[in-house]
Amino acid sequence: MISHPVAGAVSALQKQALASSDTYELDRIDRALDELLRNPTDASTPAPYRARSAMGHAYEALKRRRAIAQLVPLDPDRVDYGGTDSRLLVAEIIAWLSTEPNLADGERLLLNDLARGHDAASMADRHAVPLLRMRERISRTRRHARTLWHAAEAAA
Repeated sequence: MISHPVAGAVSALQKQALASSDTYELDRIDRALDELLRNPTDASTPAPYRARSAMGHAYEALKRRRAIAQLVPLDPDRVDYGGTDSRLLVAEIIAWLSTEPNLADGERLLLNDLARGHDAASMADRHAVPLLRMRERISRTRRHARTLWHAAEAAA
């Protein structure tokens, strides 16, 4: 018998997987689902926190896997010495943005645009907002997101 929190977390992760086309994120979701289904009767924490915790543990498992088995480039002239891949950090932030329940929709859209490389000027043009107002929105949204991120880290 699977508990309601685990079923909710599994359902949320499956929806996230269906919406994703990123291989790293799909691998991470797969690891998180495995963790959830190892103990299906545990009802000690609510589904959103359980899903976030499982995704965090999956991130750590994939990070350890990368440390053990370094990527080997196909091009022999290009050598990769196992530096930190910044794309993984961006994928981590985007995944967090899509699951954080305390972000408003406008904040989520703004932060997604920033994570995908847009700057204040291009966002101000697209939203027909003065540049100074867009910078203010970005500053406030980043401050709020930073507070939520630190709270999530402390809870994990």
